Amino acid sequence: MALAFGLLVGLDWLLARLLWLPFYFGIFFFLVAGLIVGAVSFRVARGARTLTRGRIVRGALVLASLSTLVTVCWEYRFIAATAGAPPKFTDARNAALRAGRTPRDVVHQAAESFRAALAEGYPPGGVIGYVRWAISSGKMKIKVAGSTETVSIDDHRGLIWPIRTLVALLLMAIGLWLSYEPLRSPEPVSNVLAPGEAYEELD
Repeated sequence: MALAFGLLVGLDWLLARLLWLPFYFGIFFFLVAGLIVGAVSFRVARGARTLTRGRIVRGALVLASLSTLVTVCWEYRFIAATAGAPPKFTDARNAALRAGRTPRDVVHQAAESFRAALAEGYPPGGVIGYVRWAISSGKMKIKVAGSTETVSIDDHRGLIWPIRTLVALLLMAIGLWLSYEPLRSPEPVSNVLAPGEAYEELD
């Protein structure tokens, strides 16, 4: 389980970005992540066979739940980091250039403004504040150097946020389950015929 969780954590950074693909297509990659991590970690876990169905289900759900928590943390950081991404705050960016500063400073200030607004409006801020904001509103105005812009998670805000997060969790758990399900068998399971093994054709 430790290996699988480590691999999932490595993928969570990417999943937190793929989530925003149009038409919620990014949720599909949670299933893919579960299948990939399950297939890799299966080679270590196969020494633990025979496992019961319940134990495999519980393990898959625990791994998927922990991974989803990490993904939400990366999601919060991603939204904060892109709160001031172009084309937002064009005037503030131009003012920064005239003052001899870099546009990156505006992006950093926007991220700090977003975090401060979360802490003020959705205490205690941070990841918990982000989750509260995503479910209750998912849209806010932030100010940088006198310029105001709106940060929004668009189609993912409101009740859609917990629904799509739960669906992503379940898809990852299904992917893990499909990879670990052969651990229920006391003998190795393969769909490849051994040399000399008879081939039985099904009608």
